[in-house]
Amino acid sequence: MSIQRFNTNFVISGEVVRPSTAFLASKRVFDVVMSIILLPLLALFAVVLSFNRVFDSGSLIYSQDRVGEKGRIFRIYKFRTMKCQGAECVAKFATEEESRISPLGRFLRSTRIDELPQIINVLKGEMSLVGPRPEQVSFYRMFEHSIPGYARRQVVRPGITGLAQLKYGYTSDEAGTTRKLKWDLTYINKQGFRLEASIIVQTCFFVLGRLLRLPIHSYL
Repeated sequence: MSIQRFNTNFVISGEVVRPSTAFLASKRVFDVVMSIILLPLLALFAVVLSFNRVFDSGSLIYSQDRVGEKGRIFRIYKFRTMKCQGAECVAKFATEEESRISPLGRFLRSTRIDELPQIINVLKGEMSLVGPRPEQVSFYRMFEHSIPGYARRQVVRPGITGLAQLKYGYTSDEAGTTRKLKWDLTYINKQGFRLEASIIVQTCFFVLGRLLRLPIHSYL
């Protein structure tokens, strides 16, 4: 199922379509099983990336408060990709952080490997493998008031990957966030086994494509 087939020209108010109990239970089981399978890969990357501390003495893991299901605040985990000091640590759009991204961090972001520690959030029940990206608290408060229907995306667990992420990736302004919201709400209203599998498969192809296309040595 291609993400291009969806029509997002719909009104973003109204009732959210609730998926079946069977789907939600299966989705959670899949999340837990896949996260456990990925734990050795997380450990491997953690060991390899720890050698980077020879050049960058900062912490390996970066954590930040994000807004999750039903508006709950939780700490998200990522491999650190930026140098962060003082006032530079304030919330910014992802595309506004370019000047602080390290060379290795640029590779991690391009391949989405920096998101791998979020399987811990999945195991804790704070996130899912697939769903809307969890927003920074300050941005969420702003968008909640400025973008109609924005809070409706919080009816599900946020995800490591999702329909909006595949379609738009990072966004740099409120207009981009509004466009991504339409895709998030499309996912929420069309949740099902086929769409879930499609997003997972397309994400795997995306990551593999970036790994094969980008020479790792140029980022070290």
